[in-house]
Amino acid sequence: MAGPSSGVQKQWDIGHSIFLAGAAVRSLIKAGSEDDIQPQAILAMEGLGAGLLVDHERISDGVDALRGGENRKFNQLMITAGLTNGGAARLMRDSVPCVAAFVLAVACKTCFTDQETGSILYEMMHFRGVLRSVPVSRTQIERAVGALSGYGHKIVPNTLFNDVASTITRNMTPSLAIPRLMSRSGAKEIAEILSHVFESLEDTNIKKITLEGHQTGIWFVTMLVWLLPNDTQLILHDKILFGRGNYRLKITLKQRDDSAWYIQKWYSEKKISELVVGGFDNVPTKEHRSLPLSHVPVNSAKTYLAAAYRLPEDALEATGLIVAALVDIVFEHGIFWLSGNRYRIPFRDVCQMDFVSRYHTITEVFGWNLDLDKVNERRSHIVAAYTHRLSQTQAADNGMQSETLDGISSYKMMSKLLLQLETSFWKTRGFAMIQENDLEHMGIIDPIIHVAAEALYCSIIDPFPYDRPFRPLTVATLHSNAETIWRLLSGDSPLQQRGHENINQIASFRSEAVKSICPGALDFGSAVLAVVGNGLVAYATPLMEPSTERRYCAGISMIPGTLRWGKDDARYLRLWEVEAAEFLSARGFYEASQRIEVFQEETYLGLEALPNSEMVKVETLISPSENTLTLTTCLHSPSLQDAPVAVNWWRSIEALAFAELIRGHDMSAFGERELAHSWRARGFFDNIAWLAVGGLTSGNAIKHHITMTDSNETYRFFEAGRLTGSRRLFVRQSAPLIQCLKVAIERGEETGTWAIIA
Repeated sequence: MAGPSSGVQKQWDIGHSIFLAGAAVRSLIKAGSEDDIQPQAILAMEGLGAGLLVDHERISDGVDALRGGENRKFNQLMITAGLTNGGAARLMRDSVPCVAAFVLAVACKTCFTDQETGSILYEMMHFRGVLRSVPVSRTQIERAVGALSGYGHKIVPNTLFNDVASTITRNMTPSLAIPRLMSRSGAKEIAEILSHVFESLEDTNIKKITLEGHQTGIWFVTMLVWLLPNDTQLILHDKILFGRGNYRLKITLKQRDDSAWYIQKWYSEKKISELVVGGFDNVPTKEHRSLPLSHVPVNSAKTYLAAAYRLPEDALEATGLIVAALVDIVFEHGIFWLSGNRYRIPFRDVCQMDFVSRYHTITEVFGWNLDLDKVNERRSHIVAAYTHRLSQTQAADNGMQSETLDGISSYKMMSKLLLQLETSFWKTRGFAMIQENDLEHMGIIDPIIHVAAEALYCSIIDPFPYDRPFRPLTVATLHSNAETIWRLLSGDSPLQQRGHENINQIASFRSEAVKSICPGALDFGSAVLAVVGNGLVAYATPLMEPSTERRYCAGISMIPGTLRWGKDDARYLRLWEVEAAEFLSARGFYEASQRIEVFQEETYLGLEALPNSEMVKVETLISPSENTLTLTTCLHSPSLQDAPVAVNWWRSIEALAFAELIRGHDMSAFGERELAHSWRARGFFDNIAWLAVGGLTSGNAIKHHITMTDSNETYRFFEAGRLTGSRRLFVRQSAPLIQCLKVAIERGEETGTWAIIA
């Protein structure tokens, strides 16, 4: 950095804080305690906001956002997910400086995680002198941003970002293209530029401020146009793209060899102050300069890929068409598997209904506006080509399997598949999907794999995440996404030969989906029931209400906000489950050997589902520790006394995802009686028993059980998880119990032991 006024030294006086008078101090301490925010972090936010001249409409948006919004209670757990109208949000909306700092953080959400945003705000506090008055750590500011992030979810300027990106892209010719408009600048560099801009806007002697550069340019423009719509002008190649003539701040996107931003401050007496912010000397390593943004709004995905890969319009169109076809192929032919291919279910059976209703037009969400007739025609031919190839490989009895299914080999196999499909399309239709019939030459294999997987991750999210972020394409993400698609298409059970006998593909898919849509969230592993990331809570849908419906059990729900628990509504970032302690019990407290009786002498009585013989209570225990809630669940009843039975949410969720759901009825009364007499003659009923809720089956000679859970979804949900494992599960939905028994007996030879969740 060079030139006069090189340091931003203006200092805020803590004596001006509205929170240090009378009862306000107690409110500050109480609010900080509720949200796990240090009071000095709120004071520092106020100090930063005091120097931000933000447009009055943005202040209004911020006040409304901080009033809170929707929240959901997990009644079984006494946990709330979502937003409240109290705590730090209530306190901050009464302070204009705090609201200004809040909307600045919201503007960062288009491309930065909460942690990155907190770091940017912390550096701005340093440049503006706030830290001299309010000592606060970087971690405390990052935590404060995370606590408030969900409140800004609905006002993030994603649409404006897409408008800015699209307008800039349309007005750039290939010969005048500017690189790194969507690459990442360092937190200190961003903070210094913004600090100079807002300090200059405060100074009435400065009539104009001009910025010239390109690094992270689209985000800078979006952020400043949103915060200062009446004061900001954008120039590209001598053309005004945004703003009016009476601007105070002019941004000129222009490539500079050093990647720095050149700032000029124009005073009334025509004195000019010049300085350079950034450049190679201000960045720790050269590698840092090539890093992409954390994310961009999903409707800017096409624009991002065009800039990052320098793709011409015909290649972009081909990318969208093939992505649409690939999503169709996975929807129609994709398979989830569990435990070495023993249990398999179609991908489409776990997709949420929002996705089912719009997967044909999924590319629109990612910024493509394709001709629908062309999409349908070409997509159908690619799907047909894939189906033909699949039938050929299945006839050869080698499937689509590879020796291993790690990310690199999956990427190679996906690339090969796409090239084979393109060749097949060329032979059958006489023209290529893209120019020169050469996918690799056009450089779109990577974008196709990446966008298709990111689109498929939306399939289990409820509601459909229209405002989700889009992750830039990195090598690690690309290999992971290729593995996701290849597993779904190949029907493989990866690494089965190496002793990994219990791999659950839905669990892996779920984890990747949350990672894709919630930047910065903790890992959504197999024991995690809810996480908070970037202002969103992602949680297993059955937490709201246990159910045995497959789509419902497989779903991940999302809501802006955070997790709260306890009398003080303390904030947490993760809910995860551990197995309940082993409770000693001398004998099963329920008899599990009560054989079903469907005959009285020679008269067939029929078979009806039975309720449990006594009330069973589902008890959940929660232990808080730092930012995590740990959960364990047990069944209690009078028969249990001091020996409760452990149950598990995730085991139930995954058991029901792979169980066989029985619907409908294909037997007449006469046929039912004849079949029952046939089963009796063959001794089937001697090996089938009723099983009370929590009843023990180990050590019992009877192989098959029907649960006493009639019409109680909570019992049905937890019993499914308790009985899974070596047994095949059949779950009664809209079917008579005798129909379930018929299906279970017919599957008997291939399934061994089984249980019916009645």
